[in-house]
Amino acid sequence: MKEPKTEFGWELRKLRLEGKIRYSQSQLAKLAGITASYISQLETQEKIPKPRVIRRLSAHLGVTPNHLFSKCGMVEMDLASTLANNRDQVSRKMPDLSQEQLEELANYLTYLDFKASTL
Repeated sequence: MKEPKTEFGWELRKLRLEGKIRYSQSQLAKLAGITASYISQLETQEKIPKPRVIRRLSAHLGVTPNHLFSKCGMVEMDLASTLANNRDQVSRKMPDLSQEQLEELANYLTYLDFKASTL
């Protein structure tokens, strides 16, 4: 078996083998609706996980999707959706932004929310 190369690969392998429920690659793959070969490729960085795969894996590994998203350098799109639909929250968290910057940020977050819905 190849060794994981990325933080995501190490974390996936660790959670799979040391979690409350220990899974073989085949067991976890079946639960997540992917192949054992794909699990292996994720663990060894031959493949980059798609957001929907990260969500499926996290559901069975006892962690939040954000935990796994952070391990592969992605941002959970639910955050973009929340911020895109709640401009007051954005302005409270970033009070130094001008109205124009807030508007630009809101437009970008709306775009990210749209892109996430197509994944």
